[in-house]
Amino acid sequence: MSVVREEFGPTLPELLGERLRVPVRTIWRVVAAAGVLVVLVLAWLVFLRDTPGQAGVVVRGPVTYNLIYTDALRRVAPRSGESLRLQSKAGPPQSFAVRALRLAPYKGDVSAALTLLSARLIREMEAHYPGFLWRGDGRVNVNQQPGYQIVFQARIGGRTTYGKRVLLVSAPDPPPSTGLDITMLSARSPAIPRADAVAANGALKTPLRSLRFGTKRP
Repeated sequence: MSVVREEFGPTLPELLGERLRVPVRTIWRVVAAAGVLVVLVLAWLVFLRDTPGQAGVVVRGPVTYNLIYTDALRRVAPRSGESLRLQSKAGPPQSFAVRALRLAPYKGDVSAALTLLSARLIREMEAHYPGFLWRGDGRVNVNQQPGYQIVFQARIGGRTTYGKRVLLVSAPDPPPSTGLDITMLSARSPAIPRADAVAANGALKTPLRSLRFGTKRP
């Protein structure tokens, strides 16, 4: 029986069925399957394919996380202890390096543990970076993931360089014992004229803002 009114004539599946000598029901099944395929392709184009100019990366250990970075950066071989390193392709040097963070046993809020840890890290950074200047520190939240950041200035490769070191954990409850230690460095430039502009402007903004624990994107 036709699914359209009689005055509009036979449907395309009916015409094809008559010409190919195939039951109309079979033609309708093929049309339905083709429609499902089109929907799946559109879903892939909209939700799964990388956005032009961007690339996704999943790091599966020792702490699993994923992020997105733009074509202003390139992925390079991690240095000792790092699980990921991104560097700028051109222009003033910028870098995004990630290490696994392991917290010593603690009681209470994880933010307090990160605050105590940051004091030790600042002393280590003073010895590591030439011309190190502390510019501030405090709690941060990245995609509802709690953390603590150290903002600093140094002189690297003869250039004034601003940095942020972010200690990030997945959730405050249950008390986490692992997380990520992220160091971001940007040479001074019109886009990064001061320390607090690191990852707020420029190429490092996307990887930090997109970073999430686990393998799944929202």
